[in-house]
Amino acid sequence: MRWRLVAILVGFTTLVLAVQNIPLSKFLEQREFETHIAQLQSDAYTIAGWSIVVLETPSPEAKLYLSAHVAEYAKTSSARVVVVDQTGTVIEASDSGSGENFTNRPEIEQALTGQAASGERMSQSLGEPLIYVAVPVRAGPKILGAVRLTYPSSELQAQINDTVRSLFSVGLISLLSAALIAFLMATAITRRIRRLSHTAERIAEGDLAARVDDSGGGEIEELATSFNIMAERVQGLVEKQRDFAGDASHQLRTPLTALRLRMDRTVELMDLDDPAVEQVEAARNELDRLQRLVDGLLALARADSRNQRTVPMDISSIARDRVDSWRPLADEQGVQIEFVGPAIAMAQSVPTGVEQVLDNYIDNALEVVPAGGRVVVTVTPTDQGVLITVDDNGPGLSPEDRVRAFDRFWRGRQDDAGSGLGLAVVSALVSASGGRVWLDASPLGGLRAAAKFPR
Repeated sequence: MRWRLVAILVGFTTLVLAVQNIPLSKFLEQREFETHIAQLQSDAYTIAGWSIVVLETPSPEAKLYLSAHVAEYAKTSSARVVVVDQTGTVIEASDSGSGENFTNRPEIEQALTGQAASGERMSQSLGEPLIYVAVPVRAGPKILGAVRLTYPSSELQAQINDTVRSLFSVGLISLLSAALIAFLMATAITRRIRRLSHTAERIAEGDLAARVDDSGGGEIEELATSFNIMAERVQGLVEKQRDFAGDASHQLRTPLTALRLRMDRTVELMDLDDPAVEQVEAARNELDRLQRLVDGLLALARADSRNQRTVPMDISSIARDRVDSWRPLADEQGVQIEFVGPAIAMAQSVPTGVEQVLDNYIDNALEVVPAGGRVVVTVTPTDQGVLITVDDNGPGLSPEDRVRAFDRFWRGRQDDAGSGLGLAVVSALVSASGGRVWLDASPLGGLRAAAKFPR
């Protein structure tokens, strides 16, 4: 985004400079030409004043006087000077001798009629375009001769090109300055937008307490303020929803427990041959399922709470203890369970998070692994944290089911076992710890359940 803003600002500046400088360069070129013609004309009239004495009363002294002034002028100017008398014969020139007749030159012919001439034409003798100025030499009403100054167009064009180059150099400096200013402005703007985007991503990941710094002024500050107000409302709504789920689950536990006790007492008081006993047993099983669902909702509400702080934990020690705790049940089912990992592997987790993750993973594995099967719990330290994997050689899950397994109320089996919230609780706990969870195919042939906790 920053480079798009820079490109837009630089493009706009380039357009403005082009619209301004191209016509300005044409104007400066014309102005330079007219200024040079005016200067040559002024110089020609000055030389005409020096020529009056020679043309009125020719004498060696007057001729020497004119020659000295023309030579001096020629040292400071690239213009060629020609002074002619009434017949068009050259009496003084800055680069040639006298005697040549110039009446075939249109500008000389016009000057001898009393009219000044100026312009640009191709010189047949030099083979290049010339700028010329020709003025009459007057003594009162009488025209004594003419003075012509010619100047190579190439030299004037070089001067004009220098002026235009200077103009475009200034334009280039302006463009580079605009690019620098645009880069700094775009960086400042995009930095604030990136902070806003980063905050939005944190909220999307579950950090509802994240807020954006709304200082800096302008429309972005207004946007940041509106964003923070929205985040406050979203946080309030989500927290109310979580509190409601937790409170409802907690409040349901007491009447469910009391109802279970009454049903147990009812079964004890009934005759075992009574046909209603089977219906009561079915109702009691449904009550157990409802109890598990309520417990799962309560656990999920607690796991979803973002107020929990992570603490450093020895993942290896916890995993080893959980494997030892589950070993009697695994032995009873004829399943081999083992632990593989280093003596110590430290990572960050919410309190009891690692224990609940391992219990869910191991419990799910023992439910599907047949007698004689294996469950391997592995702890692997990495550069980013600590990886926990629970592998089994059970039936596994399809790739589609592995993607959906962490959804709430999803169950891989069609029976009524489980609440469908176990893996959702695992995902919430690991997410609250700053890690991630996933399922994959296991090298043992079944399912690999993985969780990564940050270092």
